[in-house]
Amino acid sequence: MVKAVLLKPLDGLTEGSEHDFEQDDFNRLERLGAVRKVAVAKAAPPVLNKAAPPVANKSLDLGRTSRKG
Repeated sequence: MVKAVLLKPLDGLTEGSEHDFEQDDFNRLERLGAVRKVAVAKAAPPVLNKAAPPVANKSLDLGRTSRKG
């Protein structure tokens, strides 16, 4: 089974929905431009250095302004 996202409506299934297809069906639909394979990769890599120093240009007093007058 191949998990795929529909790029075009198919037999009452809505565009953008995820479905499982047999490999042969997926190959046929992919050639027609009707589906694409679901990405397996994670969205963001894990944080490598959690103990990084704070950014120097960030103000700790964000709510107040320095204007007088």
